Amino acid sequence: MKTTLANAEAALDEVQRDTRKLHSRELRAAIEKYIQEQREQIKALRRMMN
Repeated sequence: MKTTLANAEAALDEVQRDTRKLHSRELRAAIEKYIQEQREQIKALRRMMN
């Protein structure tokens, strides 16, 4: 499970890098908000596993 969470975090990092290339501020903001929510979920899962 830890490997999967690490992969999820790496995927979020990649999406975040790609998001910075977008021209639409609204779309960038929406994606950044979603990424932050997902990071919080990953942190919660890590706490539950420990």
